[in-house]
Amino acid sequence: MSLTRALQRLSLAAHPRPPVLALARSSLASSSRAPAPAHAPQPGGSRAYATEAAHLGNLAPHPGSTKNRKRIGRGIGSGRGGTSGRGHKGQGARSGNGKPAAHFAGGQTPLTRAYPKRGFTNPNKENLVPLNLERLQHWIDRGLIDPSRPITMRELYETRCVHGVQDGVKLLGDGAEYLTSPNLHITVSKASQSAIDAVEKLGGTLIARYENRLTLRALIRPESFYLKGRPIPGKADPVSRRDLLYYSDMKHRGYLAIEAAADRSAREAVAEAQAGEEVQEAQQPVQA
Repeated sequence: MSLTRALQRLSLAAHPRPPVLALARSSLASSSRAPAPAHAPQPGGSRAYATEAAHLGNLAPHPGSTKNRKRIGRGIGSGRGGTSGRGHKGQGARSGNGKPAAHFAGGQTPLTRAYPKRGFTNPNKENLVPLNLERLQHWIDRGLIDPSRPITMRELYETRCVHGVQDGVKLLGDGAEYLTSPNLHITVSKASQSAIDAVEKLGGTLIARYENRLTLRALIRPESFYLKGRPIPGKADPVSRRDLLYYSDMKHRGYLAIEAAADRSAREAVAEAQAGEEVQEAQQPVQA
């Protein structure tokens, strides 16, 4: 036996090989442990993968965030040459979309000409926002509207009691049984007879005031004039016969009728005062 082989046997006896079962168990245990990710930071602040410094030469959009432009008519090798993917002739091959509107019926009489007109558009229509007494009382109960102060369309608009005001607000009598606030002073564009009766029954007053679109905007949104450096326009009076008749009728509580009644009362008071002075002068004795 050579000296080399004898040394090998001595080393094997000192360090025996593990059995096959022990090797299998050790391999299973090592595989059950989750391997550390390749990009996990290593102790000391270093990464386990190589990074490249960012500079102008390697900047690019994120993959998938951009789309290449479709270039047509640049040769057959591009895949979109020749007819550019539109085929030969026909409606789809023409320039300018080539597709008619959805209501196109192939050249026959269109529906807009096959059937007669119906109805009309009223140029004098007033777009008044309806406001019920029940909603007004609900806003008062929530504390959004102060019943001790005059209630105009500005307060109704600022508290969002009405929305989309175009030509004014009309007060309606729906929910009049829920109106409990006394001594309300309301000024709106128009009001129904039931609403007028319900407000006045509790000691309140209602005035129907005419507003055109300019003065209405100045009433509910005066800041729009301030921001543009424009003066606030004055109050407007009705010019159409219909509006003049409406706001001059005391039945509708029109402001023109109320002003006329106030002027008439003032003139009568002045006339009575003058008549009383004349009577007193006539009764005084004439001094010799």
